[in-house]
Amino acid sequence: MGETTLGGQFKSLRDVVCEELRNRIIEGELRPADRLVERDLADELDVSRIVVREAIQQLAAEKLVVMVPRRGAQVAPLAERDVADLFEVRLNLETLAAQRAAENRTDADLDRLQDLVDSARQATQAGDLRTATRLNLEFHLALVDASGNALLASIVHSLSGPVRRVFRIAQDTTPEDLITDHVELLEAVRARDAGRAGKLAYAHIEATRSPALERVASAQ
Repeated sequence: MGETTLGGQFKSLRDVVCEELRNRIIEGELRPADRLVERDLADELDVSRIVVREAIQQLAAEKLVVMVPRRGAQVAPLAERDVADLFEVRLNLETLAAQRAAENRTDADLDRLQDLVDSARQATQAGDLRTATRLNLEFHLALVDASGNALLASIVHSLSGPVRRVFRIAQDTTPEDLITDHVELLEAVRARDAGRAGKLAYAHIEATRSPALERVASAQ
């Protein structure tokens, strides 16, 4: 069986295995330096080793897995320096994306962003931080998509694995504040106020940088 349906979307078996392993890494079930043994994972997930190998290669491209000589695939470390670098890149790229989204957004973009805000608020109020984390990241990605800059979107999407991993570590520090920030940012985009949208995006990411770095440091 090479394909399956998950959440109403047609996905290859490789994508399903990749998503399973990605979630295990992000949720901390697989920890830094844990080995990903193709044979064991293939047996556990009842798929071929080729499927597992392809999924691991995708996770390596997402910087969630590293290939170590003579040891094979391992869960990538989450070092303070790497997280600091990630925030530096996000501050620049997502600020630009918010500005361009305010200039280029469509009504469909606004509907998508509003749905994500509403769903994330419901998940937060229900105490479902795992779902809230995913939805808050999807808001950021949807905002980038609304920028109308395909190259910018592709770069930011390529960082979504590490970003989601950091989100999950720091999410429970100020979940309500994240929703409030997203509401204000959405209103700036709706009003086509590019200057305000950029400032809000920068402030939003900057506010989460120190808590995230502190949580990563404490987890070492």
